[in-house]
Amino acid sequence: MLAVSQTMVTEESLTCLHVQLYHPDQSTQPLYSLLRMSQPYKISAEDPIRLGRDGQSCSFVLNDGRVSRKQLSIQAYRKAGSPDLRFSVQNMSQRGKIMVNGYELGHLEQADLEEKALLRFGKYELLIWKEPGEAQDSFEVLFEKLNVSPSREMGIDLPCRIAVMDTGVRNYQNGSPMSPEPLESDENLYM
Repeated sequence: MLAVSQTMVTEESLTCLHVQLYHPDQSTQPLYSLLRMSQPYKISAEDPIRLGRDGQSCSFVLNDGRVSRKQLSIQAYRKAGSPDLRFSVQNMSQRGKIMVNGYELGHLEQADLEEKALLRFGKYELLIWKEPGEAQDSFEVLFEKLNVSPSREMGIDLPCRIAVMDTGVRNYQNGSPMSPEPLESDENLYM
């Protein structure tokens, strides 16, 4: 009978950060042509994941001129006394905001990512979730394309902002008017 060595190195499983991407125009435009989809990338836990349109400053590039050169950064970290990798996201865009589970991040603001998080910027929706692993010095990131909006699939209504104008009330969603005309008007409405 063969004896198993006590010093044999075993391969640790890596934490995998799943980044599922959705854009309403993804079927007509090659937005993800610069990403290796459905194949994991091994990343050092010390290195941030940078996503944007600039291949010089970003480790992962979206083929879309409407995306900021540096859109966002995801950084791995561990809490004191915990072996589990956790992740935070930082908005790198000077002009655009990022919504993380309904909370808005301005330029250079950051937020911790929950086990499952919904990020939105422009028309993009990213559903990010973590598959736990044992390794502490590296992890994998796996980009996948979603065919259905994750907010719609999860039954999340995207919030509409109501802006009161001097001509009446208009509904805004994702920063643009839903209707060019006021839905109601009240001359006695004061702010």
